Amino acid sequence: MFLPVNPYQVFQSSKTPAGLYARQKWLGQQSTQTWKTDFENTVKKIRAGQLPDGSWEESAMSTIRHLFELHLTIRERTAFVNSGLEWLIERCEKNFPRKIVSTKWGSNNNASNRLPFHKGCSGFFLYSATLFLSSVFGMDADCRILSMYKWFDELGIKRSGKWCGWSCSSNILRAFIVHPEYAHHLSVKLFVQSLQEIQDESGKWGKGILFYQTLNALAHIRTFEVDGQLEKAFKWISQSQNRGGTWGTKGSEWNTFLVIHALKNKGIL
Repeated sequence: MFLPVNPYQVFQSSKTPAGLYARQKWLGQQSTQTWKTDFENTVKKIRAGQLPDGSWEESAMSTIRHLFELHLTIRERTAFVNSGLEWLIERCEKNFPRKIVSTKWGSNNNASNRLPFHKGCSGFFLYSATLFLSSVFGMDADCRILSMYKWFDELGIKRSGKWCGWSCSSNILRAFIVHPEYAHHLSVKLFVQSLQEIQDESGKWGKGILFYQTLNALAHIRTFEVDGQLEKAFKWISQSQNRGGTWGTKGSEWNTFLVIHALKNKGIL
């Protein structure tokens, strides 16, 4: 695949969680003192403010954001990660399976800002993010997590490939693709088919579906149907790169992270 510009430039000295991941995994800076110092300082900032109950700000959004940033950096299920996960799971158990939950979202509820999720209703967002984070941190076999996956799997099949609207369904997909068992279930296949039906020739999936998040999510799946969609999407990627090597206008570093991660998942970079 031809890219007009080196896509790694934006990460060279980045101190964001995504940037530190890129510098470690893709640029090989993990042994440098500069990277180590930036890493330690960033993790310290992420951890700052965690409350004794495990949350940040007693907010689902803040807790989700901090845990995702820890997933990009330390990547291990430490005691403080575990306490944050338990706080989220408890919030889910109090409301599940209600679609709408009353919760404090914190100072920033922009779900697409440096998170792999779409904006969606608070309930499905909370469940999706909790399932995703629990799975990536090794709690995929927890009976509480499996119970929620089972419910969403049955709901996705019942609704013929969509759990809710496009945004909420995309968030549930993100949770399913990181689970070793549920990633291969029928509900995922049905939603992938739904995406295939609305993808246009440019490679985009239409209004309400964030392109870079969807591209990245599908790149975790290995099926013929997904490969066909990604072929179109990657063609658009090769034609839309910015002069500085990034993609998009707002949040270009995050968009670029999602693109490179997807390309690497498919063995293209």
